[in-house]
Amino acid sequence: SKVAEAIVDLVAMPHGHRPFRVHIDPSDDGAAIVNGVADRVRAQLLERIGLADLLHPKP
Repeated sequence: SKVAEAIVDLVAMPHGHRPFRVHIDPSDDGAAIVNGVADRVRAQLLERIGLADLLHPKP
């Protein structure tokens, strides 16, 4: 049911406000922290190689 609730919440968000990733972690094993670090490093890489425009939705 948490997954379904997250989907409903995502669909209700306006364009440009949806997150890249949503964490549903019933085991609380730290995946949200690991994914947060990976997202930050990915964003830094895209900025370094000149593709930072991929980090934001187009209007």
